[in-house]
Order: sequence, then C-alpha cells, then structure tokens
Amino acid sequence: MKIPVDRLFHPDVEAIEIDTPLRLQGELAERYPDGVRVTGTVTHISHGVHMHGRVSGTERETCVRCLEDFARDANIAFDETFSEDVNPEEELFSDVAPLVDRNIDLSALVAQLLEVDEPLAAVCSADCQGICPVCGGNRNQVACACHEAVVDERLAGLAALRDELQRDEPMRRQ
Repeated sequence: MKIPVDRLFHPDVEAIEIDTPLRLQGELAERYPDGVRVTGTVTHISHGVHMHGRVSGTERETCVRCLEDFARDANIAFDETFSEDVNPEEELFSDVAPLVDRNIDLSALVAQLLEVDEPLAAVCSADCQGICPVCGGNRNQVACACHEAVVDERLAGLAALRDELQRDEPMRRQ
C-alpha cells in the first residue's frame, strides 16, 4: 500500500493523518491473519517527509517452552524519515528512507517493523512450565510425576570430571 504525500509539499497542507487497516503478504499474513492497523501523522520536512505513528495487531505464535499456539499483541511505535535526496539503491547505507515519487511504501515499512519486533523466543506466559524432557508431557496441562535427573549432554564432561574428583578426594586426605 502506497501513501501519496505530494500534497504536503504545498503550503496549504500541514499534515496527513493515517488510520488504516493493512493486510500483509506471505509469512507475515500467516503470523497476522487479521492484519494490522497503522495510525500516524505524516508531516513535511526539508526535502522529504517525517512519519510517526503506531502499528498494532495480534500475532499468532508458538510457545518455545510448551509448543502451544498463542496470541501475542504487537504494539510498535515508530518514527521514520523519508527523503527525496536518498536513492533507493542507497537505502541500506542511509539513516533515512528514500521518498520515491513522493509516495511512502507503507507495506514495506510495516513489514520491517514487524520483523524487528519478532521475539527471539516467544513464550505464552512467564510462568509456562514447558514440556517434560522425560515423558514429553505439557506440564501446563498434566501434572508430571517424572523425577529422573536429566544431565545436559553439553555438561557431561564436567560431570565426569566432578565424579573423578570426588572419587580421588578420600586418597588426598590421607
């Protein structure tokens, strides 16, 4: 979705208010099945425009602890400057986005914001107990009776060293 901002370059218009739903494409459409809402204000600056606002929506996630689906609210505030002085080829190297044909590509901006907002490890709740490593049951749904201590394979070498030191301890005391 492109927003034309050429009317901001005339003295009689101070700002453009935006309040629009936005349907997403590809993987973002799967994560945000109801789309997102974009609200904000676009104002004229020298050689471009500045937009500040908010993107809000509900993301469908999978908890990394219990592997259950849950909904996560996304509410992202943003400030973005678009300049006619920046070429699209230079966008990666600039602090300012290009303003091409005096249009803001709202879909591209929102896609970038949502990708940056994506958590590294989404958790359904802070007190999620996760999956039992022994029986595989979801501890949030079933009271698991497993008590077997599971040694992390990455620490097995340290555990062997500890056991060896404990065996040698009585000989050192003599």
